Amino acid sequence: MVRRHIAGLILVLVLGLALVISLGAAAEKEKVTDEATLKEYDRFIEIMRLVQKQYVRDVDTKKLFKDAIGGMLNGLDPFSNYIPEEEIDEFQKATRGKFGGIGIQIGMRQGFLCVISPLEGTPAFEAGILAGDIIMAIDGKSADGTTLDQAVKILTGEPGTKVKLKVRHITGDTAEITITRAIIEVHTVKGVERDKNDQWIYWVDPEKKIAYIRVTSFVENTVPELKVAIDGLLKDGMKGLILDVRFNPGGILKSAVDMCDMFISEGIIVQTKGRTTPHWEATATKEGTYPFFPMVIMVNQFSASASEIVSGCLQDHARAVIVGERSFGKGSVQNVIPLEGERAALKLTTSKYYMPSGRNIHREEDMTDKDEWGVQPDILIPMTPEEYVAIIKARQEGEVIKRGLNAKTNGDATKPEGDKSKAEPDKSKAEPDKPKVEPDKPKAIPDKDTPSKPAPKGLKSPTPGKAGAAEAEEAGPVRDKQLERAVDLLRGMEVIEKYLNKGGPVKGEPRPPVAKTEKKAA
Repeated sequence: MVRRHIAGLILVLVLGLALVISLGAAAEKEKVTDEATLKEYDRFIEIMRLVQKQYVRDVDTKKLFKDAIGGMLNGLDPFSNYIPEEEIDEFQKATRGKFGGIGIQIGMRQGFLCVISPLEGTPAFEAGILAGDIIMAIDGKSADGTTLDQAVKILTGEPGTKVKLKVRHITGDTAEITITRAIIEVHTVKGVERDKNDQWIYWVDPEKKIAYIRVTSFVENTVPELKVAIDGLLKDGMKGLILDVRFNPGGILKSAVDMCDMFISEGIIVQTKGRTTPHWEATATKEGTYPFFPMVIMVNQFSASASEIVSGCLQDHARAVIVGERSFGKGSVQNVIPLEGERAALKLTTSKYYMPSGRNIHREEDMTDKDEWGVQPDILIPMTPEEYVAIIKARQEGEVIKRGLNAKTNGDATKPEGDKSKAEPDKSKAEPDKPKVEPDKPKAIPDKDTPSKPAPKGLKSPTPGKAGAAEAEEAGPVRDKQLERAVDLLRGMEVIEKYLNKGGPVKGEPRPPVAKTEKKAA
């Protein structure tokens, strides 16, 4: 018994000594780290002192610190940045659907400033900026080496001022485009075309009751607008929905979570994991979930962030079929940390998004097409740059010609350009329960290789404007093949459902006999 007590005491002493040694080593390591960090602080202060004392002209110390912070954050990733006092108001407006500037979402691709997408209905969209454009120069100065943060600062400015961009389109063509800055008010839920009361028509196939809704970004009013649209469609007997998030650069995480929650009643929507941040996950609730209806989500290589969360979540829950091309691969989380009593802020990448299946969608700089990132479509429908350009230009031309920009800008009720026989609709008589969003028309163009195949009902061939006539004539007519496949898929679902006797056999076609299984006693 005494020996056991002695052995136990020795064990306790050994463990205690090991713990002391471990803590001492950790403290020594922390001390060394602190000393190394202090040396870097001293070096920084010395450089700052030398610049202030010996630089060729007087310098603004506040600007030196601001530039130093920007350089430090730029070395982390393209999405972390410092938001100074003079920019905090504009940053907050952007998350609420209003901000000042030209109206584009930009990112970095292989060291170049890349337009993820122009925001529809904005000066950049109307001037001809396209998703995928590489920004080569801003106001005559090369954009080579310009950081994301610097580009945003240059492109934003007072409404009414102009900025000149030199861009290279995804087709390889270059263009110089002058854009007038404005206060951007974004409406994010759009349909096929406008009716005579300037309300969106969402039916892409009225006979089959297949609806089409395009979400252009995720801001505070996106989900409420979407709910209004879907509620109206369900009352009118909607049987299938196409949700188009192509060219959607993302936005607020909460909007993406709330949108997913509209369509699934349980399970994980999205989760985040970081080095120091606690694991977080959003889960679906039964309250407010829509009844089941067939659903297709359209994505492409310019669908990023929040649009990837929605498409990836509904894909993992088998709630929607994904059609199109692989998404952008922006799956990192930026927390906005208030500074200086909320007069400034730090936007810092703290974690990454993970889908319900556990996969991460973020594309690191060194990843290739063989790696796992982004949202892979269930049905891959590749499209050429020329086909994408034709679709984008059709939307742009339709918006620029038919919106009545002079009436919008000057506040008078002039007639819309391109239709001088009709006055601007009286918007005060529009139905109050529908979102008033800016006009846009996704249109399909007949494919020269398959001229006999009709486009989905409700989609019309656009007439190219002056800016796009040469390109359209040179490239030839194309069709929105991704949208056509989505419509065909929903049409097919109805046929399959009837064939499986959930809605009765297909009319006029007898159901094949079902083989009977012979039962034997064990």
